[in-house]
Amino acid sequence: MIMTSKASGFADVPIPFNVPSELVIDFDYFHPPQIDQGDVYSAWKRLHEGPDIVWTPHNGGHWIFTRAADIKWVQENFQIFSHEEFSIPRVTNKIVMPPLTVDPPLHSRFRAVLNPYFWPSKVHEMAEKARALTIGLIEALKGRESCEFVSEFARVMPVTVFLGIVDLPLDRRQDFVEWASNYIGAADPRVRQIYLKKMSDYLAEVLKERSANPGHDLLSRIAAWRQNARYGGEHEVFGMAMLIFLGGLDTVANILSFTVRHLAQHPEQRRRLIDEPEIIPQAAEELLRRFGLSNTGRLVKEATDYKGVHFAQHDMVMVPISLSSMDDRLYQDPLTVDFGRNAPFHNTFGNGPHKCVGAPLARAELKIFLEEWARRMPEFCIDSNNPPITHSGPVNGVSRLNLLFSAQS
Repeated sequence: MIMTSKASGFADVPIPFNVPSELVIDFDYFHPPQIDQGDVYSAWKRLHEGPDIVWTPHNGGHWIFTRAADIKWVQENFQIFSHEEFSIPRVTNKIVMPPLTVDPPLHSRFRAVLNPYFWPSKVHEMAEKARALTIGLIEALKGRESCEFVSEFARVMPVTVFLGIVDLPLDRRQDFVEWASNYIGAADPRVRQIYLKKMSDYLAEVLKERSANPGHDLLSRIAAWRQNARYGGEHEVFGMAMLIFLGGLDTVANILSFTVRHLAQHPEQRRRLIDEPEIIPQAAEELLRRFGLSNTGRLVKEATDYKGVHFAQHDMVMVPISLSSMDDRLYQDPLTVDFGRNAPFHNTFGNGPHKCVGAPLARAELKIFLEEWARRMPEFCIDSNNPPITHSGPVNGVSRLNLLFSAQS
């Protein structure tokens, strides 16, 4: 029996002809069952108790791939599963955000606009700034008894680094984070439209100014696409700017928050980072594996059959990275963070042509954070009177993480 989700505010859709009744589940990914009783990963993990591929009537109706091998297969087969539509539920006034929403071969021309800002030399330059900022923030927190980590660190360090890349004012940081997080996390299209307008109006003015007075920042480079021989319209410039804006304000903040929550719950692993700093690069990869973030969609471009399931043209499918990272068919004891794990390469940053362009910087920021936080901060734990709040949606995240600090020895 399919239950109607009162939390989502959306009516269920009829079951399509190509969906077997035994694959239909009651799952609203903005409000996964029992998320209030645990955390977002526990809520998602329950899907591994059922079929490898399921279908839900929530949010317009869509398939969900639950296993790592199948998720990777979808990501790499862009000819069938297009990235041109990745929002679930689908939106009528969707924004083209190259290169994310453009499939090969056109994808590469837009990727070439962004790539130079994430080359090793640039990442090294930004990493040094991230380290100085991390140390400064830690020193400011050390003398206190507590902090709310999300607002006081996670949405400060990586966001400040990002704002330097695009040369946007630091005094607007809280506005930018509010716009991006509310847009990404909104299940209601009307709410998304409110925050989309705020971002659109702001970026339109910035892009206009960068065309008239270009600098060395990434938004100036995006604005200069207008002079490229392959320029196809203003929607390309605006879409690239919107993609960078959204991507720079949310992802690393969430991985830092999940990391700190985990270390607070496992002080023995924090001690290992202090005593064995040489394991930090491997520890960072294990934390990235364990806390996969994105739950994005794909549009079925041509009907296809896979694992006994018939995917009709124009169906939407979801590939949850969080489920990929928790797949016991790929990882032994997948929910355990094991700094010594010798595991296959994770796909937290995606696979195929749409692999995250900002992955090198995200990795660098997480490693720097682990190095500096582990050895500089006093002992810390989660405030039991204010337990963490996590959320689900296109990006899994931490809404609140209250920490208590012990006195320095």
